[in-house]
Amino acid sequence: MNLTASQLTKWAKNSLQLIGYRLNRVNNIPVRRRKGTIEKGWSDLQGYNKDGIYVAIEVKTINDKLSPEQIERLNDIRKCKGLALICTEEDNKPIMKLWIETIS
Repeated sequence: MNLTASQLTKWAKNSLQLIGYRLNRVNNIPVRRRKGTIEKGWSDLQGYNKDGIYVAIEVKTINDKLSPEQIERLNDIRKCKGLALICTEEDNKPIMKLWIETIS
Protein backbone atom coordinates (compact mmCIF):
# COMPACT_ATOMS: atom_id res chain seq x y z
CA MET A 1 0.00 0.00 0.00
CA ASN A 2 1.49 3.35 -1.05
CA LEU A 3 0.98 6.37 1.18
CA THR A 4 -0.90 9.32 -0.30
CA ALA A 5 0.48 12.84 -0.58
CA SER A 6 -2.08 13.93 2.03
CA GLN A 7 -0.87 11.27 4.50
CA LEU A 8 2.77 12.21 3.94
CA THR A 9 2.02 15.92 4.32
CA LYS A 10 0.18 15.40 7.62
CA TRP A 11 3.00 13.21 8.95
CA ALA A 12 5.70 15.71 7.95
CA LYS A 13 3.82 18.66 9.45
CA ASN A 14 3.13 16.86 12.72
CA SER A 15 6.71 15.59 12.98
CA LEU A 16 8.29 19.01 12.53
CA GLN A 17 5.77 20.76 14.78
CA LEU A 18 6.77 18.35 17.56
CA ILE A 19 10.32 19.73 17.39
CA GLY A 20 9.25 23.37 17.33
CA TYR A 21 8.70 24.31 13.69
CA ARG A 22 5.77 26.51 12.69
CA LEU A 23 4.53 25.32 9.32
CA ASN A 24 2.03 26.27 6.68
CA ARG A 25 0.70 24.14 3.83
CA VAL A 26 1.22 25.84 0.48
CA ASN A 27 -1.36 24.84 -2.09
CA ASN A 28 -1.18 26.09 -5.65
CA ILE A 29 -3.88 23.93 -7.17
CA PRO A 30 -6.32 25.94 -9.32
CA VAL A 31 -9.88 25.93 -7.94
CA ARG A 32 -12.79 26.45 -10.33
CA ARG A 33 -11.82 29.44 -12.47
CA ARG A 34 -9.22 30.76 -10.03
CA LYS A 35 -5.63 30.15 -11.07
CA GLY A 36 -3.00 29.20 -8.53
CA THR A 37 -0.94 32.18 -7.40
CA ILE A 38 2.32 30.64 -6.19
CA GLU A 39 5.30 30.45 -8.55
CA LYS A 40 6.27 26.98 -9.72
CA GLY A 41 8.71 25.19 -7.46
CA TRP A 42 7.61 26.40 -4.02
CA SER A 43 7.54 23.54 -1.52
CA ASP A 44 4.40 21.91 -0.11
CA LEU A 45 5.17 22.86 3.50
CA GLN A 46 7.07 25.96 4.56
CA GLY A 47 7.87 27.48 7.90
CA TYR A 48 10.46 28.40 10.50
CA ASN A 49 11.56 27.66 14.04
CA LYS A 50 12.19 29.91 17.06
CA ASP A 51 15.77 30.48 15.90
CA GLY A 52 14.55 31.83 12.56
CA ILE A 53 15.65 28.83 10.51
CA TYR A 54 13.51 28.55 7.40
CA VAL A 55 12.36 25.06 6.44
CA ALA A 56 10.80 23.81 3.21
CA ILE A 57 9.45 20.29 2.79
CA GLU A 58 8.70 18.85 -0.62
CA VAL A 59 6.22 15.95 -0.37
CA LYS A 60 6.72 13.18 -2.93
CA THR A 61 4.81 9.93 -3.22
CA ILE A 62 6.58 6.80 -4.50
CA ASN A 63 5.78 7.58 -8.14
CA ASP A 64 6.31 11.34 -7.94
CA LYS A 65 9.44 13.19 -9.11
CA LEU A 66 10.89 16.62 -8.44
CA SER A 67 10.41 19.19 -11.19
CA PRO A 68 13.34 21.33 -12.38
CA GLU A 69 11.72 24.32 -10.60
CA GLN A 70 11.52 22.36 -7.32
CA ILE A 71 15.17 21.33 -7.61
CA GLU A 72 16.15 24.94 -8.24
CA ARG A 73 14.12 26.12 -5.22
CA LEU A 74 15.56 23.44 -2.89
CA ASN A 75 19.11 24.32 -3.96
CA ASP A 76 18.40 28.01 -3.38
CA ILE A 77 17.05 27.31 0.11
CA ARG A 78 20.25 25.46 0.99
CA LYS A 79 22.42 28.26 -0.39
CA CYS A 80 20.48 30.68 1.84
CA LYS A 81 21.19 28.46 4.90
CA GLY A 82 17.63 27.13 5.12
CA LEU A 83 16.62 23.54 5.76
CA ALA A 84 15.39 21.72 2.64
CA LEU A 85 13.69 18.34 3.14
CA ILE A 86 11.97 15.71 1.04
CA CYS A 87 9.15 13.73 2.65
CA THR A 88 8.48 10.39 0.97
CA GLU A 89 8.11 6.78 2.00
CA GLU A 90 10.25 3.68 2.33
CA ASP A 91 8.83 0.27 3.21
CA ASN A 92 5.34 1.76 3.57
CA LYS A 93 6.55 4.20 6.24
CA PRO A 94 6.94 7.96 5.90
CA ILE A 95 10.48 9.34 6.03
CA MET A 96 12.16 12.70 5.66
CA LYS A 97 15.46 13.15 3.86
CA LEU A 98 17.72 16.15 3.89
CA TRP A 99 18.06 17.66 0.41
CA ILE A 100 21.79 17.67 -0.31
CA GLU A 101 21.96 17.66 -4.09
CA THR A 102 23.21 20.85 -5.63
CA ILE A 103 22.83 21.24 -9.36
CA SER A 104 24.52 24.21 -11.01
